[in-house]
Amino acid sequence: MKIAPKLLGDWPKLAWTAVFDKGSDTIVVHHGPMVELGTDWLVEAVWAGDFAAGDFDRTDLVFGTGIRSRANGVNFVTAGTMLDRLWHCLHRGRYYVSNSLPAMLALGGIQLREDYDYNEDIKTMREGLHRYRRTLPTRSCDVHVAYYHNLLYDGSELREVEKPYDTPEFRCYGDYFGFLTDTARRLRGNLEDPARRHRIVSLASISCGYDSGASAVIAKYAGCTQAVTISNATTLLPRSDSGLEIARHLGMDTQPYHQTTRLYRQEETVWGIAGRPAGLNLTIFNFPEPLCLFFTGYRGDSIWVRAITDTELFATPSIAGLALCEYRLIQGLFHCVVPFCGSRNLRQIQALNFLPEMEPWTLHRDYDRPIPRRILEEADVPRELFGNRKEVTSAESFFIWPFSRESQASFAAYLRRRGLYAPSPAVAWLLRKIVHLDHLVYVNLTHKFGWHTKGLRFVFKFKGQDLLFHWANEELTRMYVQRMGGSVPAVGVGGA
Repeated sequence: MKIAPKLLGDWPKLAWTAVFDKGSDTIVVHHGPMVELGTDWLVEAVWAGDFAAGDFDRTDLVFGTGIRSRANGVNFVTAGTMLDRLWHCLHRGRYYVSNSLPAMLALGGIQLREDYDYNEDIKTMREGLHRYRRTLPTRSCDVHVAYYHNLLYDGSELREVEKPYDTPEFRCYGDYFGFLTDTARRLRGNLEDPARRHRIVSLASISCGYDSGASAVIAKYAGCTQAVTISNATTLLPRSDSGLEIARHLGMDTQPYHQTTRLYRQEETVWGIAGRPAGLNLTIFNFPEPLCLFFTGYRGDSIWVRAITDTELFATPSIAGLALCEYRLIQGLFHCVVPFCGSRNLRQIQALNFLPEMEPWTLHRDYDRPIPRRILEEADVPRELFGNRKEVTSAESFFIWPFSRESQASFAAYLRRRGLYAPSPAVAWLLRKIVHLDHLVYVNLTHKFGWHTKGLRFVFKFKGQDLLFHWANEELTRMYVQRMGGSVPAVGVGGA
């Protein structure tokens, strides 16, 4: 089957949407200007393999998405994490597959349902690889979301297929560490391949916790020499979460950032994930241009934990890591989540923590992660610099409302067109401060004495806040339509 690329130069750098009639042997792919093209493939990704071969469909060590034509059909490839996804639907006899929900809505003329709570569906991805809700309704068809599973179109139907699984066994720490460093070296070969049309620069995030620092060590094997860190934790009393000293011992050039809401960018891309602001803190960084492979330690808390868990594969309590799904397409990011590498062997990784060889890196306390501790200490990072307490730097999510003046005005107008209440900027600011303080007091004081209350965020909640997902996706859909160079159709949301 043939892939027919169609460049849309004003689209976000890495966005793409495939459109094809059921039964067709030609896949038309509308794509942004920094998507790479091969003879039988199209990709916005970095993977542990030869770039020119285009075999990103034959590995689960892939960060980004792509399309690969083979003899058995066309493979639509998801990222090897659960922090990126593909959307697809069959609408009026035509298939749409995309790495962006609003891009797919724009090309298909599809409208979300205003009377449906998409937020709860999206949040089911926390339940793991096999339990999340795959199908969401719209006004005209069902749309489907795929994490970690690829999609195969064989000429007649589109279906989910499992990713290749060739991860070796991890019988000792050396097996696992060797796998991580070898993966990083292969990623470096891929991103530095001279056949690439667009330059990619590596960047790591570092905090004073376990996971990001250990991931930064692995990133060095991929040639990464630059890092970013958020200096201030979101706590009642001022505390630092800076990874500057860790980065200094790793020899990485590091830019610190003091997180403030004024620095949040492209808010709609984050609100459009699940109607929550978690992860907006990632948008404050000045990422290298034109493209960046961004190393993080997301999910280290569930993969590197010193426990043998009985949870579903890739289950997590947080959706914060999803924040980059849409933002990265505009900014030009590939999200390399180091703990995901090899994590289908989760039980083997967790069992490593209990081997006698790991005892020197085991503290026998609640916040104890021998694997990342060993990675850091063997990279000559002093023990006292990390893993002393767990800090939080994610954007607060206690009074649910946009932050920037432009986003607040846009959302307020959206609500008023529907006859719903929208507080003034001054009232929204006051409510945010009250609810945030209430939460910090609860986390740091009252719950420690067993005083459990619902909190003021439930008192100051109103109906319009449930429409943040709808508003953000309407704004993004409108942007995609406008950048196609045509007139703007009715791209909003409506009733059932």
